[in-house]
Amino acid sequence: MAGSSADPAVEAARIWSDALTMLKHSSVLSPREKGWLEGVVPEAVFGSTIVLCVDSNDTLQAIQGNLNEQLLHTLQTVTGITMFPAFKVAPKNSKPVNAPAPKQVKSPYQMESAPTVEQFGRDSYAGKHAEPEPKYQAQPANEPQYPVGGQKMNRDPETHLNKNFTFDSFVPGDSNRFARTVALAVAEGSGQDFNPLCIYGGSGLGKTHLLNAIGNYALVKDPSLKVRYVTSEEFTNEFIDALQNPNQSQGQIAAFNRRYRQVDVLLIDDIQFLGGKEATLDQFFHTFNSLHQANKRIVIASDVAPKNLKGFEARLISRFESGLTVDVKPPDLETRIAILRMIASINGSKIPNDVLDLIAERFTENIRELEGALTRVTAVASLSNQPVTRALAEQTLQDFFTTDVEIKPTDIIGQVAKYFHLTFDDLVGRSRTKNVALARQIAMYLAREMTSMSLLDIGEVFGGRDHTTVMHAYTRVSDEMQQKQEIYNYVMELTVRLKQNSDKDR
Repeated sequence: MAGSSADPAVEAARIWSDALTMLKHSSVLSPREKGWLEGVVPEAVFGSTIVLCVDSNDTLQAIQGNLNEQLLHTLQTVTGITMFPAFKVAPKNSKPVNAPAPKQVKSPYQMESAPTVEQFGRDSYAGKHAEPEPKYQAQPANEPQYPVGGQKMNRDPETHLNKNFTFDSFVPGDSNRFARTVALAVAEGSGQDFNPLCIYGGSGLGKTHLLNAIGNYALVKDPSLKVRYVTSEEFTNEFIDALQNPNQSQGQIAAFNRRYRQVDVLLIDDIQFLGGKEATLDQFFHTFNSLHQANKRIVIASDVAPKNLKGFEARLISRFESGLTVDVKPPDLETRIAILRMIASINGSKIPNDVLDLIAERFTENIRELEGALTRVTAVASLSNQPVTRALAEQTLQDFFTTDVEIKPTDIIGQVAKYFHLTFDDLVGRSRTKNVALARQIAMYLAREMTSMSLLDIGEVFGGRDHTTVMHAYTRVSDEMQQKQEIYNYVMELTVRLKQNSDKDR
């Protein structure tokens, strides 16, 4: 299997040697087609991706044209998994840069097929759009890795990318395959006709994952790129911070502009939350224009299509629509099961198929729900020292199938305050006593789990707190649910109460 060798260059050479032998003996390929393969040099393996150097753009076009299907099939036969070939043009007199492979989380659910030239137009992959000699860089082997299905982040302090969100860990299905394929073209640097790329869809469907995967892949391909992932909340906060000190605002605005207008790839998440913020939108408009005119890559994620964004000027919406707009839909049953299997595999959990089927059948709207349900079931099993069974899952999840009505954050705060014998003002106030702090963190966790509000908006409800405070509370409660029975009980009891009260109000 790919990635099993300690040396990614050696492993790539082994895979390509076996694949080349098979291809040369193929009765399907003509002698001319086999001749193109002589110009291919393997460089390294990154998870399920094999990096192949070609000696010219003509070779690149030939391999990604008529040879594409046979190449994918042969690589899968040789490795036993679906391999994705990533190409770069490297003239014969240049030496490929061999770097140690990044530590990858292996998943049996990789992309079912690599994009073909026909999917994007021949010119988008080769010829005028081919990138000259990009280099590859690996992540240090000792970097911490966290489960993709968990709530922990492995965020790069400079780019703000979550390093765990890659194309390898993104499970493709009918609901998201086109969006993934286009995102991969943009990450390759070959999707210039798709600039800007706008990805839209409901909460928890993988938009954030795709944005981060684009940035991570672009940096693997060319480490010299300046990449920045940012949420609309962070963009707004940074802009406001730059304006706050009148004596220094000009210098701070200049620094803000440099930070965003000198990037090669800008990835902005939850763009809908900029709606109605006129000053921030005006700043973003000029940032967008500056990058677009310089042919820099821009990728935007939103919960609605650009034409349906509220509080945006027509001039900005028209610019969003000038590129390509793709949507992601709720995953189908097979994809939901595949996602759950991958999460369980990464977490090292052995979950029976009937339990995965149960969760996939009951939670249909988004991936976050699937993760939450699996977390609850495994937490109960761990805390009670029981095996994970369908009966346990049924009992654990029975109170979570009762309503689709979104609960108000004020209802959550009120219910949590009542449960812990506190007041509403205690939870939104400045008190930091231990009992109040715990109750507040649980309320923030529930607000994140049970509403579609952004971290910034949740923070506002809780007395104007920063979105990082909300994220810290969410992560802490999520972790402690796995370790402390009382914390798990608090969250479960409050969830049931909130759901039951919501049913009564309907």
